[in-house]
Amino acid sequence: MTIQELAENRLQVLQMRAGSIVDMEIVLPANRKRIKTEFVGALENQFIILNHPSHQRLGAAMDYVKEGTEVIVRALPEEGDGQIIAFKETIKSVTTHPARLIYLYYPNEVQTYKLRAQTRIPTLIPAVLNVEGKSEVGVIKDISLAGLMFDVQKTHLPEELKELSCEILIEGKDARKLTLVGKVCRVKENQEDIVSLGIHLDSQDKQVQAILKDYLIDISVLGNE
Repeated sequence: MTIQELAENRLQVLQMRAGSIVDMEIVLPANRKRIKTEFVGALENQFIILNHPSHQRLGAAMDYVKEGTEVIVRALPEEGDGQIIAFKETIKSVTTHPARLIYLYYPNEVQTYKLRAQTRIPTLIPAVLNVEGKSEVGVIKDISLAGLMFDVQKTHLPEELKELSCEILIEGKDARKLTLVGKVCRVKENQEDIVSLGIHLDSQDKQVQAILKDYLIDISVLGNE
């Protein structure tokens, strides 16, 4: 990567929107803790500010949210055209007044990954499947720009699901309603009346990216830090 490319990647941090969701991974002595939080702001070459997650959400990792702890931050910027940014940095300080905030050193290097159609991102997103006038609540197990895997009870669904058109309804941030349209291309029978449906999505890159912004859970599959 050239010096110009490195500089351009670092500037992408300043293009992030305040209040947008980021994935923060806290590096602990024996393992790591991943948690979603909000990007508050940044001052170029000085620091990045993140909202401090609650004690309930952090659990035992709370004791490690302090000066000197390494964290990995991943985000999908609003104007990034599906480009995910990631960087590893150290906590500079933690404030409690007037608000609980985490200050990170400004990263020397920011990596970028283009979200591609075949890239599958593991998720646990609750959603409603609509097919031929019948609905059932299920969970999106993974998603890409081209398709998703949906686990659902088949009790109230048609007997033959393969090749049927469907809608997936998701509630995003601030009760925003998101709808994906696709076709069932694979059906796998599981135990206890659960089926895993492979669903091919129509071209809806922006909708998928919106979902990832609201449910940024695990994008480590896109590259190594």
